[in-house]
Amino acid sequence: MRWTAFPLMMLWLSAAGVAAQERLASKGGRILPVTGSPIEGGVILIRDGKIEAVGKELAIPSEAKVIDATGKVIVPGFVEAHSMRGTDRSNETNPNVPFLSVVDAIDPSQDYFEECRRNGVTASAIVPGNQTMFGGQAAVVKTAGGFVDEMIVKRAAGIKISLRPTSDRNRMGQIAAIRKALDDARELVAEDTKPEAQPTADEKPKDGAGGSAAEQQQPPRRRNQQAGRQQRPSGEGSDAALVSESLSRLLRGELLAFIYCELAMDVPQAIKLINDYKLKGVLVLGQDCYKAIPQIAASKLPVVLDPTLVFWETDPRTGEDKQIILPKLYRDAGIPITFQVTGFAAGNLFRSPNLPPTLGTNYLWYQAATAVKYGMPPDEALAALTIRPAQLIGVGSILGSIEPGKDADLVILTGDPLKLDTWVHTTIVGGKVAYERDTDRKLKALLKPEK
Repeated sequence: MRWTAFPLMMLWLSAAGVAAQERLASKGGRILPVTGSPIEGGVILIRDGKIEAVGKELAIPSEAKVIDATGKVIVPGFVEAHSMRGTDRSNETNPNVPFLSVVDAIDPSQDYFEECRRNGVTASAIVPGNQTMFGGQAAVVKTAGGFVDEMIVKRAAGIKISLRPTSDRNRMGQIAAIRKALDDARELVAEDTKPEAQPTADEKPKDGAGGSAAEQQQPPRRRNQQAGRQQRPSGEGSDAALVSESLSRLLRGELLAFIYCELAMDVPQAIKLINDYKLKGVLVLGQDCYKAIPQIAASKLPVVLDPTLVFWETDPRTGEDKQIILPKLYRDAGIPITFQVTGFAAGNLFRSPNLPPTLGTNYLWYQAATAVKYGMPPDEALAALTIRPAQLIGVGSILGSIEPGKDADLVILTGDPLKLDTWVHTTIVGGKVAYERDTDRKLKALLKPEK
């Protein structure tokens, strides 16, 4: 009887495991997949955090939790391609620390992540600030999760390079220091790619000499190279060997270079850096950089626009005021744009010098709506919130659109994604409901009518 019961028990446990798989389904909503045509009254099936199927008439499993989205619009979760928030401090001010990682400073309990879920942002690239030369390594994270490890999508996504001079340098000195560090790292990459020469009989260490057994087995050039790295002088506030090791990953194309250009004069230098060192680069632009649009367009590089998309500027020669509309200027030049937001923190480093940010610049959907106001087609604006930033930061294969096999990061809206009266009804991150407007106590308190 024991041996008969054993396989029955195993079968029961197996069935229980299948039943325990997390199933979720949305039905009745208007689905905007971004990479395909809209589906009216469609169904999305979710299993174990992934999109299982998307279509018009799909059978919903009996064990699935069903969300009725009738009368609502379903879009992919918004992706923020460049954010300095979510960490215990907004900026790492040491000038040369590419070996550090923002992962060690991310705080899942920060209001930033709650705001993201409330506003439909399901993934964000947390990037070090601009008060640096080589900042720490950026990471792509989901905006829901109790622990950092369960939020991480891409641990090492890129390195911030800022062309804005640090306190003790001018722009010439900043560029020279950046090139010096990249040259050192390039030498390291060149050394690592050379074929190892086998030691001759005279070069082989004798028993008991030349360090440990593992060290004695290494070719002479490798031992000398490692010894040379240990003897290098320290860099500015960091270890030079660690800096070169980290930057070598940048040179090999393993990491994205987020290059911050504060002024238009920084843009040609950034493009030259990318070309000279063959970097995978994205330009993070200040307001003034629109004056270098011809160079940016010729470079074919992706850009992240300044949070303040529309502002006024006085012509220094004529004294006339003119309105600058960044999304229109860049789009007219054929440059694909991605948005970033100001953030709610007072004194945030994204605050543009020409004009204080408005309330709207705190929201990605507002940035896209502003671009639509000045000529961007709505479909392109939605792509600029979803698939375009996902591809830019290297996670387009799993985020940014509603397709089978991708992560189930979805936003259910009360109406058109870019209308002022539209609210986020439900945010789903990794196949789990991470936000519901009906249970948002903070929002209810804010909108509660006065007696």
